[in-house]
Amino acid sequence: MTDPSGAGPRPVLTGRALALGAVVLLLVVLLAAPVNRYLTSRHTIGQAAQQLHDHKQQLAELAKQRDRWGDPGYIQQQARTRLQYAMPGDTVYVVVNQGQSSDIEKTSGVELAGPPGPSWTTRLMDSLHAAAK
Repeated sequence: MTDPSGAGPRPVLTGRALALGAVVLLLVVLLAAPVNRYLTSRHTIGQAAQQLHDHKQQLAELAKQRDRWGDPGYIQQQARTRLQYAMPGDTVYVVVNQGQSSDIEKTSGVELAGPPGPSWTTRLMDSLHAAAK
């Protein structure tokens, strides 16, 4: 079958298609950098928002902790637990492993089972001297 107008087969790539392709390619080249910057900034904003959320949670926890340390009862509880302090009149029980001694037997006059050993301050100073060598 031939074309009735006699012009022959229609070309696949016309001037209009070539111009349209060139415009699309130009737009892709021109818009690649701004789109990349936009996507990068969105990612950075998302990370910053997550970091802000984490810091707000940490700040709230620190504020709770600050409020707890403002309570004298909490301070007393922490001193008893962490530092093993006792109030006057409290009965204190000390469990000592066999072969170890405690500072309590030296200060209270109570004889504990086992041979006396160096105090914790002596062990600390010995450790510091050994580390300095």
